[in-house]
Amino acid sequence: MRIISITLAIAGSLALAGCQDTDRPLSYNKGVYGGKADTKLKAAQVQTLRHRGMQQAQ
Repeated sequence: MRIISITLAIAGSLALAGCQDTDRPLSYNKGVYGGKADTKLKAAQVQTLRHRGMQQAQ
């Protein structure tokens, strides 16, 4: 019984240690996108997407 208690305590400690929110913003501004700016697609990428879309429409 003691081994189970120790195992559960260790597992709980490890689970809580993985809960870190360092990469996310903690405050948000309403109506303002806080993500990275979109990059412009190259002509070849646009052509590929158009071709794929036309295939799906058939």
